Amino acid sequence: MPCTTSTPARPRRARRHRLALAAGALVFALTANAQAPLAVDLPAQALDQSLNQLARLAGVQVVFAAPVARDKLAPALKGSFGARDAMERLLQGSGLVLKAVDDRTFMVEAADRADVTATLPPVTVKAEAPLESARGPVRGYVATRSGSGTKTDTPLLETPQSIAVVSAEQMTDQKATSVTEALAYTPGVVVDPGYANSFDVLYSRGFRIQDGNGGVYRDGLKLGGSGWATGKQEPYGLERVELLKGAASVLFGAAAPGGVLNVVTKQPHADHVNEVLVEGGNHAHRAVAADLGGAASDGVSGRLVLRARDGDTSVDHIPNDSRYVAPSLRWAPDAATSVTLMAHYAERRTAYIWGVPVEGSLQPSPSGQLPSNRFVGEPDFDRQDGRQTSLGWLAQHRFTENLSVHHGLRWIDSENRVRFSNLRGPSTADPRVYERRAFDELETTRGVSTDTRLQADFHTASVRHKAVAGIDYSLHHIGSVWQLASMGPLNLFEPVYGAAPGAFAPLWDDQDRQRRIGVYVQDQVKVGGLTALAGVRRDEVRSELNGAVEKTGATTGRLGVVWELAPGFAPFASWSQSFEPVSGTDIENARYKPTEGEQFELGVRWERGGFMASAALFDLVQRNVLKNRVGLAKSVQTGEVGSRGLELEGKGRVARDVHVIASYAYTDAGVTRSENADELGQPVSHQPRHQAAIWSRVDNVGVQGLHIGLGARYTGSTTDWDGTRAGVPAFTTYDVLLGYVTGAWTMRLNVTNLTDKETIACSSGWCVYGDSRRATATLAYRF
Repeated sequence: MPCTTSTPARPRRARRHRLALAAGALVFALTANAQAPLAVDLPAQALDQSLNQLARLAGVQVVFAAPVARDKLAPALKGSFGARDAMERLLQGSGLVLKAVDDRTFMVEAADRADVTATLPPVTVKAEAPLESARGPVRGYVATRSGSGTKTDTPLLETPQSIAVVSAEQMTDQKATSVTEALAYTPGVVVDPGYANSFDVLYSRGFRIQDGNGGVYRDGLKLGGSGWATGKQEPYGLERVELLKGAASVLFGAAAPGGVLNVVTKQPHADHVNEVLVEGGNHAHRAVAADLGGAASDGVSGRLVLRARDGDTSVDHIPNDSRYVAPSLRWAPDAATSVTLMAHYAERRTAYIWGVPVEGSLQPSPSGQLPSNRFVGEPDFDRQDGRQTSLGWLAQHRFTENLSVHHGLRWIDSENRVRFSNLRGPSTADPRVYERRAFDELETTRGVSTDTRLQADFHTASVRHKAVAGIDYSLHHIGSVWQLASMGPLNLFEPVYGAAPGAFAPLWDDQDRQRRIGVYVQDQVKVGGLTALAGVRRDEVRSELNGAVEKTGATTGRLGVVWELAPGFAPFASWSQSFEPVSGTDIENARYKPTEGEQFELGVRWERGGFMASAALFDLVQRNVLKNRVGLAKSVQTGEVGSRGLELEGKGRVARDVHVIASYAYTDAGVTRSENADELGQPVSHQPRHQAAIWSRVDNVGVQGLHIGLGARYTGSTTDWDGTRAGVPAFTTYDVLLGYVTGAWTMRLNVTNLTDKETIACSSGWCVYGDSRRATATLAYRF
């Protein structure tokens, strides 16, 4: 009995499970799933074709005998329907009936099934839609596979290290305007205030991650090598954001011990659904965007992502304007070969947010409270203009069933012109007036990154191997030119703008030619439910800064094991290392050693019916940290920073029409060794001990197509340790989504920081206010 089936998916049955959190217990009920409303627009065509297209759109499995649907036509269908309702409409008048096996699996049979089955030949099954891949989109909130943890397409259940994956759907639902905002509901992640408006920078497990320290990648390739010059990536151009947590130099080379951020861009596929949208909101926000693509011919597909945005920010006189264009083309002449050409061009205009003093923000001031929108620069001077161009490709070829090669290359040309005014301190004549200076800087990065690896999948006896051997290489010319000038003072409590900078004098002109080469091998070994991983890497880093050459080499390793004790339940344990070059020489004129990161992690993942939960305990340390010793002109490498903690996360479909994201993190990160006894135990800047977040989206609320989302994010208290040592209070912010889908149209209203909570982060005696309430209305059309 020949059959066809579309979009395989596991049955999802009603169950109730409990996820233990440190602060209590959250109960998630796993009940039968109902299909979300679908924007259906199908022409009159062959019935089997309509059923296959609808199955792909709904993410369900439809099984039917080929002769049953042969020579039958389906009517045109357009509008907003549940999956079952849509299928039943397609079957009207066909003499066929729909039978639900479970919430995700349906069978199409003749009304008189006995007469049909008596004449049908043996059953065959054909999969019409691809399963999730590490380089492709995520259906819903839950990713089941990733390439960031192993450089291979590996199930998360078999990866022995914590990875946070944020899908495009989650970013859309929560209206993330940056990569750091996309990770707002991820445990253990803290945004670096102030700088986050200028480039992608965050803290993970207490350690800073940015492109300048090797922590940011795009499609598995090193991005640009400079935080300021690289700027911010456009979330609308991304399929997913992945954060590999903890030491990860075996895969990515020199990087801080907090982890590596790898984003996956939107790439072509044949059955792409096109989208155009418009947005408007407060802070003068307005934007248009389009995501267009599909098959051009056999084996060739293309995609074009566009976005233009104009608007302001929560701080007066700081705009938020951007332009983004990203074309791509994929050629796949056969199942063994594919080449994807990619490019993007981005522009952004904004300004650097300099903080306000502790007095008047975190602490009371005789002059009153500084408002959260206070701008301390000059409207006619302060601005930041960035632009970025990249060209590259991703290619793969399978020589045999067991041997394949994977290669990627990206060339980038990026620059950022930044002019800003900084505060020096209060005037002796009037404490409300602060002295200022003007800075003019030009940050540039140009160069190329490549990664080439061979992958062998083979068996030895009953052991399955997935072995990788590769080399990655990057060469970037990074420039940083600064000028300094005087700037008139400003009364922060009653500002009068209009000062102009004096004559600029050169401050520095750094030109750095960075070359990084890494050679790595790794083997993933699987025996039954047990998966073990081992890897080793050798890196050589050469920096030629203003003609002075510095060389750093390091060998790092990694071990891990995962045991799937029961279907979908997999504890894991791992050990990993990282390194980061340190510039300069010690008192004996010997090169400083690189810092060394080391992480031990124990965790467990549990996956069932579209929901995934994880828990991880980690112990992470960074050694060879520079510290000042009394009586010495140069620093010594006796410092150490440690971070220990617990991270819990659960996300996915937990009940009928209910999607949930819940997380909690306890992070104890601080100085564990120092030349200065007062520093011992001092916590890492901006890192709270406690963080928690929960988000829920409910579909079909009273009306078919209506969905509502509500989220809450808690950030625990911190301390301005390296400044006034004043306590920074904890805070909770709320986010809301109200959406409606009808036919091909989607309408959304997103409100971030619903209650307009005033939040603040402080370090080194300066504070930066968090974003105020932001409301955005979106109208999208999909076709």
